[in-house]
Amino acid sequence: MLIQKLLIVTVLTIAAASCQISLAKPAENAKETLMEVEGVMEVFPGGHGLGYVTLDDGKCYDLALPAKVLKRSKHWDARRVQIIGSLQFRPRMEEMMWFDVKDRKIEGFGCSEDVIYVESIRML
Repeated sequence: MLIQKLLIVTVLTIAAASCQISLAKPAENAKETLMEVEGVMEVFPGGHGLGYVTLDDGKCYDLALPAKVLKRSKHWDARRVQIIGSLQFRPRMEEMMWFDVKDRKIEGFGCSEDVIYVESIRML
């Protein structure tokens, strides 16, 4: 009887752990705070927006890049840039290959759970 109860508890625990939870989206009229960062940007060609910026202090932010930057990824890669954008949260889930950030799609992995939706970018 004890083994049967342990088996049931184990099955229920595994089932509960494997459920995915959808996070509520913020209201459309919610104001987003823009942030400005400077650092060295890496852009991966052929991707759907995967790039990141490493700040001088070593902090890393993943980037939801506009199409015009992705089309010229070699031009932007390994360059020092100033980026202005809104900070978005991306949950880390191993099974997620893509993640939507507003109107952009980025890979489901990266250097951080923090993603900057790039509004403005310029080389320094």
